[in-house]
Amino acid sequence: MRKIDRTLNVFSVSALDLFASAMGTFILIAIILFPYYLKTETATAQLKQNAAEIENIKKRAAQARAAVEKAKREAATAKAEARKAKEEAAKAKKRAGGVMQAPKPGAPKTLKFAAGCWRTDPFKHSPTHVPGISQYCFDKNGNGNMIFYRDKQRETCGAFATIRRDGDVLRIDDSDSRCVRAGKDAGAWYADHLVCRTDAGGVVICQGESKIGAKVDRWRVRLHRQ
Repeated sequence: MRKIDRTLNVFSVSALDLFASAMGTFILIAIILFPYYLKTETATAQLKQNAAEIENIKKRAAQARAAVEKAKREAATAKAEARKAKEEAAKAKKRAGGVMQAPKPGAPKTLKFAAGCWRTDPFKHSPTHVPGISQYCFDKNGNGNMIFYRDKQRETCGAFATIRRDGDVLRIDDSDSRCVRAGKDAGAWYADHLVCRTDAGGVVICQGESKIGAKVDRWRVRLHRQ
């Protein structure tokens, strides 16, 4: 009886066929995938470029957000400054634009309402004079000073002044003095005398008078709070 050979031989025809099949399969797959291997460097470079662009976009977005926040802060500051300026303008308008009005009936007969500074409407002492403005400043007792000025001529005249009540009439008087124009003496100032009465609307209207020898100049003005 023939004895069966059970020795394992890895180099048999079956084993070689198996190895050949596996090798063929690997080569076939490698050939199919070979074009994609060539694109690896290009794809890597594209990924790097895309990553750089993303970083740039992030930086620009952060800068844009910072600019928006800065603009918001500046807008808030500008709004606050505008509101403050408006309030100051309203206060200044109220302080400077209000005309002098007579005290209400029954009010104490004092001069506290006239304390502070007042300016007249622009006026001419006579038709031949250049217009000017008088500014009066009084304390609560009615004592103070007057400054008359013509801006274009750079001329000013200053004198002591008083305001007093005479029944329902206010009397404002200054004194003779000197004037200055561009830093030089510009001649004499002859005292102005204002007699002020209340009109139907409660506004004080003043009739001004100035005497130069026999000549008398007259004008009408209102007094505005400075």
